[in-house]
Amino acid sequence: MVKNERIRGCLAISIIAIVCAEVIGRLGDAGFLQDGHVSSVLKILRYAANALGYPTAFFLLGMSTVGYLQRSRADLLKYIAVGVLYPYLLWSILQMAFEWLVADYKDYAGQQFELTRLALVPGGQFWFLYALFICQIVACITVWPRSTKVRSALTVPNRCLLVAMFIVCAAIATRSRWGIVTMTCWGLVFFLPGVLLGSRPDRQGGHAAGVHLAWVTTIAFAVVAFMGQRAGHDLDLYSLLASFLGIVAAISIGRCLPIWRRSRWIVSLGSAWKPVYLLHVLATAVVWNALLAFHISQPVVHFVLGSATGLALPIAIWLTTKRLGIAHWVGFEEPIEVRNEGTASASAVAHSPEKTVKSGT
Repeated sequence: MVKNERIRGCLAISIIAIVCAEVIGRLGDAGFLQDGHVSSVLKILRYAANALGYPTAFFLLGMSTVGYLQRSRADLLKYIAVGVLYPYLLWSILQMAFEWLVADYKDYAGQQFELTRLALVPGGQFWFLYALFICQIVACITVWPRSTKVRSALTVPNRCLLVAMFIVCAAIATRSRWGIVTMTCWGLVFFLPGVLLGSRPDRQGGHAAGVHLAWVTTIAFAVVAFMGQRAGHDLDLYSLLASFLGIVAAISIGRCLPIWRRSRWIVSLGSAWKPVYLLHVLATAVVWNALLAFHISQPVVHFVLGSATGLALPIAIWLTTKRLGIAHWVGFEEPIEVRNEGTASASAVAHSPEKTVKSGT
């Protein structure tokens, strides 16, 4: 497995893809991507971002789950409660209230403010935290890692169980349209391989080999995304394969980012993945409405300004909450004791190839 710095680099790539997909998706829903070369390029970018963003996040968070379990099941449950469930409930309520107030102010139909919906029907981008909660509960029940110095932290029967679950989830995700059930199975398709990889020690390759692998996998993913966009399917076997290739490309690039000085700012962006994820829909919506108010409908302008604001505004809010000491109260970070538990085992084993590294997120 990779070290914390490389995990943050991969998370940064993932969150950038998620923000870009949101912006381009809004353009497509509004009918701004009908024809033209620019629209064709943005459609390819949208497919690539969808195939890369959330699948990579599920995979990386699956890797980090093993470290929590190696310490204790209580550590994982504590992280699930404060790092997943709490921000899901808090920001779902806040965003639901905001949308309800805007709908009432604008005098148009909007969803009713019903808290009971959060238990079964997550709204907007919060399906990810809902599905992640289920994924980690499944891991808490089915994953039993060993803490000894062995080649894999998981026993053979445990790995076989995870592989069987992966096959079942892949079949359900690609053959059903059951809303959050399908999306949760889709998340497990990437989360479970992350757990399997996270149970094995990290094998570092040479710098030159890493750069070559990053180039090859990125080009291959670009080709696959181009072909996949023409097919027009999001949840099928082809998009599943495209997502795994995107994950490999993201991890390959993430391994190189800490080495490239001009790219280290991307690594730092990975530390802000949660506030960006929680706030990017509201941030990009502000830009969207502002540009429309000035009668600006050029897709490139919307894409550039929307993506930049979707990243910059949440980061600015996150830094402000950190300065005020309330970042954990608003769900942007876990409390210090939980973060220390999440990073302790990673720091302890990052220098030992015989131990499994747990990545703190």
